[in-house]
This record gives sequence, C-alpha cells and structure tokens, in this order.
Amino acid sequence: MWDQSGSEFGNQMAGGFFTGTPGGGQPTPGEKKGGAQRAHNIVPVNIKDILDAVDEKLKIEDTEAHMVTFVGTVEQIESKQTNVSYTVRDDTGSIEVIQWIEGEGNAMAHIQVMEGNFCRVVGSIRQTNDRRHVMAFRVANLTTANEITTHLLETQWVRMKLRQMKRKMGQPMNNSSVMGAGMTGPLASLSNPSSASGIPGGLSSYQALVYTIIQATTAETGMEKSQIYNSVKGKMGQRDVDAALEFLCSEGHIYSTVDEDHFKSTDS
Repeated sequence: MWDQSGSEFGNQMAGGFFTGTPGGGQPTPGEKKGGAQRAHNIVPVNIKDILDAVDEKLKIEDTEAHMVTFVGTVEQIESKQTNVSYTVRDDTGSIEVIQWIEGEGNAMAHIQVMEGNFCRVVGSIRQTNDRRHVMAFRVANLTTANEITTHLLETQWVRMKLRQMKRKMGQPMNNSSVMGAGMTGPLASLSNPSSASGIPGGLSSYQALVYTIIQATTAETGMEKSQIYNSVKGKMGQRDVDAALEFLCSEGHIYSTVDEDHFKSTDS
C-alpha cells in the first residue's frame, strides 16, 4: 500500500495516486472530462467521511482522495432509464449511490444486490445541487460477513498509517505520495456486471488486452508497466499501453499499487 518501509497487512492492501489523468469514472450527463487531476487510489471509508467532505473533496488526515470503498446495507433500489439509484446505510449514516448504465438495455439486469443485503460500493464522490452522492463503479454483494470487520479495520488502519507518515515527513502528503486502497480480498469479491467473460463492456481492443493482462496477474503488488510493454510487444506501442492504462484507471477498472507503475484490477 505504502512504500517499502511502510508495508503492512502482509502487503494485501494496495493503492496509489495515478497522476496526470482526468477525474475517475464515467462522467455523469453534463459533466466534462478533464479539469483538475484526481487520485485513482481506492480508499476505505465510512459513509460519514463522505458526508463530511467539503464539496467533492474527501480528505483523510489532510490527504485528498476521490475513489472510495465502503460497505453497508442496501435500504432502497430505484431503477431508472439511464441509471440505478441505491440508498446505502452503515452505522455512521446513509447516502445515495448512483450507477450509470452504458448504452441501451434493461437497467435491472445490472443490479447485483437486493434490498436488505450488505453490499460493497466502489466509486467517486460527487455533489449535485448541494446533494452529496457516490458515482459507483461497482455495487456488489459481500461474499462473507468477515468483509464487514475487515473494512472497519481498513478504515482505522489507513488513518493510523497516514498519521504515522505525516509525523515522519513533518507535513501532509500530496497527490504524488503513495496512499491506501481497498484490500485484495474484499475487492476480489466484486463481480463485473458488464461482461460474463470478466472484461468490462465498452472497452476498445487495446484497452481490453491491457485489462486482461493486468487481471491475470497473481502478484500482490500487481503488474509492472514494463511487463505489460513486453507482453504486448509487436501488438501495441508503449504510447497505446499508456493511454489504455490512463483510461482504465480513470474508469475505475484498475488501480495503482506500490507505485505509479504497478497495477491491479479491481476485480482480480
């Protein structure tokens, strides 16, 4: 998750800021890509953290993060033509979670959870007309009750580690610093609603190839960029690989781990 000196939890937690790319996730209607650079790590939080954030900026121990993961109970599901709206509650509060549907089709087919069940959400914080919500990349059932306990430990561990690193550095971390994300265990339970083959829908052939290579890695630190270059040598150029990585990060399909050159799939 952090650097070599700060590795904890048996290197199971992984994350990092993927700099130089636009805001994470599929833009909502009327929202333009580009603008301010955003972090592409996945930070475990509780719902109160999101509700207390300033605008769309969530800071954990003075360190900004935009992609979050949390667990809670699904209180309500509302299917619309272009999106599915969930009301999710944990012990700290409740929030609306919106999952946008790509292309035409039955929105109900994208729903993987039921009202009254526990779920895990991975997404980005958004605010519309002073109303806070989460734009979801994934909304999926928990596979075991242990994930609830694990998530609570994650949220505390992140804060503890950030405070420790701030004391060592003497100042808040910035967006080039390595920061935390979800654990591989809980994230591995998130099934992909877009494709039975495990490859998200809407990807180009280059993007799908890079995603497949990253998804196949079993290394806890993920796939290193140079390994991806070697894997697609003769099929893709390095610029094409970089563009695919940037897109996959911004859409929440992959995230950086020990540094900005190692990647894992959110479904791996």
